[in-house]
Amino acid sequence: MTATTPTRVVLGQAERVRRSPVPTLAAAVLAFAATAVLLTGTTGAVQSAVVLTALLVVPGTAVVRPLRLTEPIGRAALVVVTSAAVDTVVALAMVWTGHWTPVPAAGLVLVVSGWASLAHGITTARSTDRVSLRRTVGAAWAARREGTVLRLAVGGGALVAGVATWAVGTAQTTTGVLGEWGLLTAVTPTWWVGAGAVLAVTVVALVDRRFPAALRVAAAAVLVVVVYGTANLTAAEPRPPWVFKHVAVTAYIQQHGAVDPAIDIYNRWPGFFAVSAFLGSATSTADALAPVRFVEVAFALVDAALVLGIARILGLRGRWAVTAAVVFSAANWVGQDYYSPQAFAFALFLAVVLVVLTVLRRSPNALGRGIVGVASRLLRARRAPIVPTAGVVGAASRGGTATVTAVVLVVLLQAVISVSHQLTPYVLVAAFVPLVAVGVVRPWWTAVPVTAAPLLFLLPNLDYVQEKFGLVTGFDPLSNATAATTSIAIPSLATTLQSRGVLVLTALVAIVALVGVVRMVRAGHGHRALLVLWLAASPAVLVLGQSYGGEGRLRVVLFSAPFLAIAAVHAVHGRRVRLVATAALVVVTTLLFLTTTFQAEQSNRTPAGEVAAARWLDTRFTDDDTLTTVGSFPAIVGADYPAYLQRWGQVQSLEDLTEWYPRGISPSDLDESLADRAHGGDAWLVFSDAERAEVVGRGTATGPEVDALERAAARQGTLRYDRDGVRVYEVARGA
Repeated sequence: MTATTPTRVVLGQAERVRRSPVPTLAAAVLAFAATAVLLTGTTGAVQSAVVLTALLVVPGTAVVRPLRLTEPIGRAALVVVTSAAVDTVVALAMVWTGHWTPVPAAGLVLVVSGWASLAHGITTARSTDRVSLRRTVGAAWAARREGTVLRLAVGGGALVAGVATWAVGTAQTTTGVLGEWGLLTAVTPTWWVGAGAVLAVTVVALVDRRFPAALRVAAAAVLVVVVYGTANLTAAEPRPPWVFKHVAVTAYIQQHGAVDPAIDIYNRWPGFFAVSAFLGSATSTADALAPVRFVEVAFALVDAALVLGIARILGLRGRWAVTAAVVFSAANWVGQDYYSPQAFAFALFLAVVLVVLTVLRRSPNALGRGIVGVASRLLRARRAPIVPTAGVVGAASRGGTATVTAVVLVVLLQAVISVSHQLTPYVLVAAFVPLVAVGVVRPWWTAVPVTAAPLLFLLPNLDYVQEKFGLVTGFDPLSNATAATTSIAIPSLATTLQSRGVLVLTALVAIVALVGVVRMVRAGHGHRALLVLWLAASPAVLVLGQSYGGEGRLRVVLFSAPFLAIAAVHAVHGRRVRLVATAALVVVTTLLFLTTTFQAEQSNRTPAGEVAAARWLDTRFTDDDTLTTVGSFPAIVGADYPAYLQRWGQVQSLEDLTEWYPRGISPSDLDESLADRAHGGDAWLVFSDAERAEVVGRGTATGPEVDALERAAARQGTLRYDRDGVRVYEVARGA
């Protein structure tokens, strides 16, 4: 059969989606237990964990349940993301009205969602579509051929041993200052042995279909924890350095219960910070810095689970969907999973894609079929294009309630994205609207609120964005994609190899992905292939008119990575030689991820002594004061951070000053700078051993120059803080 054969339409019989009442009933119990904790006012680690778990599980369970999704891992991640979106709406209602009552609000959310979950559970228990215990046991017994007891014992034992060895190696790794090779030379041989064992178990479980599915998923999840968690566990303080600004915004909302759009752009797009403050206050976590180091791993796991669910919808089954999640995690080197609005918005974006492709996907119209037909002829497909009807059949089996719920959920998620991050909603619009045009996504009018939400939110903030940042930097995609970023890495052989390594990683996945797209088209799955290709290409909209400070291309890589990974697995999907290719793809991408991200870890560390000094200074700094630092001191760290943003040049580093003194800055130059920036308050000067090494290594100043500046500060001012290699001088200025 050739590509000129008439388009084939494969119809399938709609199968009932059988459900179990246990998850919803368990969610209801969790909600009521957490409500009791809130009512009694008891505190502690266990109580906080119960409340946090309930707020991140129960609301989403009540909303996602009508969708009747069958893939459990992606569904679980969708439940968490949906819960976070509901919590965000509640948090924004409080901060925008100025009525900050997080504990009663949390109780209300839990009571309402708990009763909704209880109703779902009772209805399911009475339904003939429920999953019986006998049927569940029978299905498990029928699937016993997927793995053997021996493989489970050997694989599980090797995985546990690898995790234990990795944990020992991580504990032995230094938390101090790193050299130019970052963590690559800092981690011990024990760490490499443990991480290697985890990688080996994961690869074997992915290529050998006889391994139990549970072990395969567990190994993949552990691998994600290993590659994303090591840097956070070996750092003395949360990372990267700019995360402290995000912590400060969250602390500000917790303290004031409101936002002030006049402060900064974060207060104008406060979704992520509002929900963080809400969850922190509801769980009695007063220190906004406490949970930050665990957020990166949490986002990495949620994103991988969502990608697994998307991969299942796009034709990958079983171990191949897990492989796509692993390849995505390795290809996502951009480093945007830390405690930040963009990480939150990216997870919401993946959730929208999962919901759309699962519930709102339909057969393409004539335009869509025509595009696929042309592609099939150009690539000389061996089979005629198959018009996918899985979405239509799935929607029919789920009923109209599922479609309505999906539309409401998509609009809700897009609204939360729009108030949390400036760029992500437009990536979703770019991906969504063309799919509506070719009939792949319906109802068509869903595109209206999805497109309107970010535009309506931008309008009242348009003047601010234009004045502070510029709405566009020029409609030159090539220039925007190649604009230089502001790097804090020390130029060296190590950083050169790192920059080339990430290019090799992205290029490798992209090339294999193109092979996968061609293979799908030639096999008759042109509709699926072009859908994946479009989702991977649509993020290029980010560099059409804005370079985003040179980071636009990095965001393109981030949003393309899930779909490039899925397409890449389609290229190696199969047996024999392709299994070897699968193992090679997973191993090579993982090693490239480790080497490139671990090398860059040098610039992501902040000494604990500097964080302690910044907190000390935060309680003393006033609106009229000025701050001068040698290097990248984490000045903005607490709830009083607006005091640092009142005037131009209020906070400057030695690097900022060298722009005005290109031949080097002397003590007299420093005194002149302090006089120009004075507004009646005190001048604070921070010197630290780590910052001195930083600026000397970068060539910003020489060691003697820094020492001369500190001696001048000591003569003019008073040493107020001297601890852990950090010294803070105060130079009093009269009004």
